[in-house]
Amino acid sequence: MTMSLSPRRSLRILAAALIAGAALAAAAPAKAAISGSFDFLFDPARAADDHQFFLNRVVVQFGIPRPAIEPVLPRMRNLEPELPVALFLSHASGQPLDVIVNLRVGGLPWCDVFQRVHVPPDVIFVGIDRDPGPPYGKAWGYWKKHGRGTRLSDSDICGLVGVQVGHRIVGVSPYELAHARGQGRTVAYAVAEKGGRHGKGRGNGGNSQGNDNGPGHGNGNGHGNGHGNGNGGKGHGNGNGKH
Repeated sequence: MTMSLSPRRSLRILAAALIAGAALAAAAPAKAAISGSFDFLFDPARAADDHQFFLNRVVVQFGIPRPAIEPVLPRMRNLEPELPVALFLSHASGQPLDVIVNLRVGGLPWCDVFQRVHVPPDVIFVGIDRDPGPPYGKAWGYWKKHGRGTRLSDSDICGLVGVQVGHRIVGVSPYELAHARGQGRTVAYAVAEKGGRHGKGRGNGGNSQGNDNGPGHGNGNGHGNGHGNGNGGKGHGNGNGKH
């Protein structure tokens, strides 16, 4: 037995199908645009500055495939300082990246995310055997006093994770990288320099040594004196690619 649809019902079904199709068509370019905006993470030639180049090297270091990384990127409020922490913590804990990001975007400070996945704060001080001076000297002293009970700011955690990851990438000791921050040299700059980026005469956006919006300060609470707030520290470079 064949049932025929009334003209009115047929029009409603057709309209719903057209709306769904339009929504899918609109979503496809948006998804492509989001994917395109993060291409530098997977292709170093697309990096516009030292910080993007650093993030590219971080992704390579941890070897997490693009399909596992891309879905979480739009959810991260401050990609440059926080992506290295998420990747570092995923690797250290053995938890999937999306689990780490879910905890973070759920409102937890990084120190609580570390606790939730059972990673002690000790891991971000490996290789820093003495006070490195500002901006991490106070955090180091607090950790030496309190050990595993240490609770650090998001800013310090992002910066110190950046030091640990930078060490793995370029082989410079964590102490030297942490100490260099007080002298105006970011980890991103050290990684780009070691990677030959500066030797090609390419500028880095005018923030060769003072802008720590890569792995530096993640919660917007900078330390002053040119160390910035994770997005706009005062750079000392001239951006002309000659270093």
